Amino acid sequence: MSANIKAPGILHRYTSHLVAFEHTQDGLAPNNSLLFVGGLNEGFLTIPYAQDLAAALAPYNYSFIEVLLSSAFSGWGHSSISQDVEELGKCVEYFQSLRPGAKVILMGNSTGCQDVLGYLAFEGSRPKVDGGILQAPVSDREAIEMIYPAEDCQRYNQMAQQWVKDGKGDHVLPNDVSLSILGARVTANRWLSLASPGPDHAGEDDLFSSDLGDGRFQSTFGVAGKRGAALMILYSANDSFVPKSVDKHALVARMERAFVDAGGQLGKGSGILPGASHTIREVGEVRDEFVERVRNFVQSLDKGP
Repeated sequence: MSANIKAPGILHRYTSHLVAFEHTQDGLAPNNSLLFVGGLNEGFLTIPYAQDLAAALAPYNYSFIEVLLSSAFSGWGHSSISQDVEELGKCVEYFQSLRPGAKVILMGNSTGCQDVLGYLAFEGSRPKVDGGILQAPVSDREAIEMIYPAEDCQRYNQMAQQWVKDGKGDHVLPNDVSLSILGARVTANRWLSLASPGPDHAGEDDLFSSDLGDGRFQSTFGVAGKRGAALMILYSANDSFVPKSVDKHALVARMERAFVDAGGQLGKGSGILPGASHTIREVGEVRDEFVERVRNFVQSLDKGP
């Protein structure tokens, strides 16, 4: 994707300091909304497939809308999934008020998938949505363990745990912990949420790790399955942030089973996306299949289960 890009659209202010960008297509005014949240260090127009998806969905009465949360770009280092979910609820409320009776679907890429699953499964009162799409729901903990040597992970975890114990959870860790590699200054609280040290692996962000037990998936995917929103998982076959030791097919099957066993409606296109990288930078057949799966999913919600 070119570093220089422009896109026509409407900028919506859904709170006093947060905005969302709605991609527009000539001659079309979709009523339904697909609200998109990117991963760490992502923001407006940074995801490669945004314009392709916007163009593909508009004829089917869906706008592709990129949501800017406080955690966008480098803001994730001092934010949390709970804060993201709260802000996302305000964005949903805004578009539901703007377009009464229209459908709203949430979609996340990477860490944005934590926001979507958190919205569908965490405790609390939020406006209901019609569906959720998890594109590249990878484990940040397992990705961190790939990036950092084991001794560094242990040292950073111990440092962050001590800071939290000392009441400094909101303080920013030294730059060498995260800035040079992860691209943002990170608080002790957010580091522990992402790195999720053992033995309990209790980090709020730790929703997709391959070593989590079925009970953990039942407490997230299972809860989401009981709440009525449809779900589709799109796991990239060539995701560079997933350890080679992870059986992607088995992992996705466990997530899907926890959701379906609880009564959830799973999209027919859910599963592994062959040839795809983390953000689906590939053009051609891989991107086309991805777009087709998303388009079929949103159409299926108009037809019902």
